[in-house]
Amino acid sequence: MMVDMKGFVEYEDKQYPFSFSDSTLNLYPDKFDSKSIEEWFAPYERGEVIENIQLHGITANRKNVIFEVSEQYSDQEGFLSFDVYSIFEYDSARYQPYIEDGKHKYNVKKTKIRGIKLSGVDVDVFYPPENAYFIETSKKQDIVTKVGVKRIVETPLGLIEWNGVKIELTAQYKVKQSFSPEPLHSTSEIIASFSEDVSFDFAKEIYLGIYQVFRYVMRRNNIVFNNIEIFDINEKNVRDIFGKFYDLKMVHEKENSSKIKRRVLSYDYIGEKLGELLKAFLEGIIYIDHLPDSIDKTNKFGPDRMIFDFVAFEREYANLYPETEIRSEKYLQAKNDALNMMDKLINERSGKVKKYLTTFRKRIAADENSLADRILVVIKDCLSIMEPFLVYELGKEYNIKVDEITPLENIASKMNTLRNDMAHGNLDIQLDKDHIFGFEIIEVLLYAMRLKAVGIEDRKIQEGIIKIMGFNFALD
Repeated sequence: MMVDMKGFVEYEDKQYPFSFSDSTLNLYPDKFDSKSIEEWFAPYERGEVIENIQLHGITANRKNVIFEVSEQYSDQEGFLSFDVYSIFEYDSARYQPYIEDGKHKYNVKKTKIRGIKLSGVDVDVFYPPENAYFIETSKKQDIVTKVGVKRIVETPLGLIEWNGVKIELTAQYKVKQSFSPEPLHSTSEIIASFSEDVSFDFAKEIYLGIYQVFRYVMRRNNIVFNNIEIFDINEKNVRDIFGKFYDLKMVHEKENSSKIKRRVLSYDYIGEKLGELLKAFLEGIIYIDHLPDSIDKTNKFGPDRMIFDFVAFEREYANLYPETEIRSEKYLQAKNDALNMMDKLINERSGKVKKYLTTFRKRIAADENSLADRILVVIKDCLSIMEPFLVYELGKEYNIKVDEITPLENIASKMNTLRNDMAHGNLDIQLDKDHIFGFEIIEVLLYAMRLKAVGIEDRKIQEGIIKIMGFNFALD
C-alpha cells in the first residue's frame, strides 16, 4: 500500500521540501517565485515532447527515494506540483554490527540491486499458494487428520540473458503461522534474480516486462502486484530486502470475477517457458493492446478491439513467419526479377516517368500474402494444436469445400475483407457470426503460434487455451 511521504528532493540543482500524497508530488520554495503564462508554456510551445524525469531525494524517515514524474508541472507562485508515475523508496546502505575490543562497531556497505520479488493476487492465481500444503485424511471416517506445509523450494521458471545480465526466474510459496482462526496463511512470489549488480532503470525494465507477461498469461489488463520488493545479496548469500517499488500507473482495482482462477495460463501450462515469454516482451515483439481490460469484457468486440486483433496477428505473423519461409522459390525469383527490371527502368528514365516507376517498384516490393492467406498459413502450421478449436467453432466439416470454398476459407476471406474495409475507413460494416468466429480463431492463433514458438508441448497449449479462452469442451 502506498503511503504519504515528506522530505527533501532535488530539482534543477536546488533542494526543495516536498510532500507526496494521492499520486502528486508537491515542492515548496523558500520564497514566492511568480511566472508568467508565457514563461510557463515556453518549454512546450514548439511541439517538444514532454518526457518523464527522475527526482532524487530523502524522506523524513531517512530513506532514499526516486520519483518518476512528468517534466511538465503546475506552478503556483513557485509551489510546484508533479504527477508521479512510480516511486522507488530504499535504504542506500546496510549496517553490519560487530564487536571489537568490547565495543560495538558497524561496517557500512552500499546496497546494490540484485533482484526483484513480486507478490499479489495475480501471482497467486498463476502459482497457487494452496499447493504449499499437504493434507491427510482418514479413510474410515472421511475426515482430515493432518494438515502440514510441504518443504518450500523455489520452482524454476526460466533463465534468460538480457543486455549481458543473466536473469533467473523462480516462484516460491510463503507460509505464515499464527494463533488465529486462520493459523496458516500462504502466498506466492515471483522472483527475478540478476547475475550481477544492475541499475535501477534495468530493474524497472525487467519489472515492466514481467508485468506484460502477466497481462498475456491472464488475458486481461487489470494486473495487480500488491508488493514489489528490491533485494541485494548479503555475505551469507541470502536475499536482503532494502527497497520497495510502487508503480502508480498500474491498475489498482484487482480482478473481481469468480472466474479468475479458471481464466489463466498458469504455471501448470507455462512452466519454465515463462523466461522465454519475458525475453520476447523485452525485445518488444509481442503486441498485447488487443487484450480486454477485465474478464467481464472478454466477449465484447468493438471496433478498437477488432483493429488491435488484426495488428496483433500481423505483428506475430511478421515475427514468426518471415515471407522467405512461406513463399515458393518461383514467387521469390519472379519478385526479384521484377524489382531488378524496375531498377533498370528507373535508371533509364527521368522526370515524372521516373517518379511513377519508383512508386510502382515500392508496390511490388511491398507485395505479400493477404490476411486470409496468412491466417490459413498459420493454421496449417499449427494444425496439430488448432484442430479441436476449429471443430468447436466451425464443426467437423470446417475444411470440406462447399461451392468450391471451405467454411474455414470463407471465414478467412471475410476477415480479410473486414480488415481492408476498416483500414480504408469504410464504416458501413455488417458483422455476422462468421466474423465473431473469425476473431475467436485469431485470438486462439495468437496463443498457439507464440506458445509453439517457445517450445511448449501441443497438449499443454491446447489445455491452456481452453482454460484461458473459457471454452466448454474436453479434448478427449
